[in-house]
Amino acid sequence: MCENLYQYRFEKCTSLDEIASLRHQYLDGLIEPQEFFLELAVVNAKIYMIHLNDEQMGYFLINDESVLIEYFIIQKYVFLADSILMRIVDDFSITKGVCKTFDHLFLSCCVGIQKKMRVVGVLFRTYHPASDIGQHREISVRQATIADEKHIIEINEEVFDHDHEVLEYIHKKQLLIFEKEGTPVGFGIFSRVIEGRPDFDIGMLVEKGFRGQGLGQFIISYLADYCFSWGWRPVAGCAVDNIASRRTLEKAGFIADYRMLEFSFR
Repeated sequence: MCENLYQYRFEKCTSLDEIASLRHQYLDGLIEPQEFFLELAVVNAKIYMIHLNDEQMGYFLINDESVLIEYFIIQKYVFLADSILMRIVDDFSITKGVCKTFDHLFLSCCVGIQKKMRVVGVLFRTYHPASDIGQHREISVRQATIADEKHIIEINEEVFDHDHEVLEYIHKKQLLIFEKEGTPVGFGIFSRVIEGRPDFDIGMLVEKGFRGQGLGQFIISYLADYCFSWGWRPVAGCAVDNIASRRTLEKAGFIADYRMLEFSFR
């Protein structure tokens, strides 16, 4: 049947609640958990519902830089996904799209219309504990307290985008301090990617004076084991040019099985 017979329209939404059912379908359809970096962007994204007559057939999310960060069409209308994406790109002057390689529908549509593609991130979804991790019995671990906030802010190197996030993690008890003989050597963080789902993004930082001793690998392994002990699934991601983080994650047992791709449409 000719696609021109399908008259779809886009409706701007004021809240993610309006697309909750569709988004649950999207997340459930992914073969791997959502990437935390993108989920943070979703919170402030512009939300649009896609309608076919009175039926909700999908949605898409755009960030403040006119980058498409999420796109979903229900199975019934997947055959229209390519043409709808082309119209979205034209109607909303979309310059780029950012896509996980395990988001198959969005990925397929982007490949069809892209002018240029590059890898921007490495995503870790498989974990096999490394067998050669030092025990580091001299390292003790404790929950961070408000008294640690200032020091963490001082040593922070892009783990936290904003200083206020440190206190938020402390209050949520999702920030651990690693110490050697009472002296902080680094910290680890873990954060639920999406409320109600078991996936936790993990990250860490080793203080400059203690690097090169395998502590980063130890902290990542500790965080992964900590998540498993609570029935959670640890996941991670880093920028493609963050070689140090990638090596640390891989030494701890994570596998870089997926990528984050950036597609340019113009």
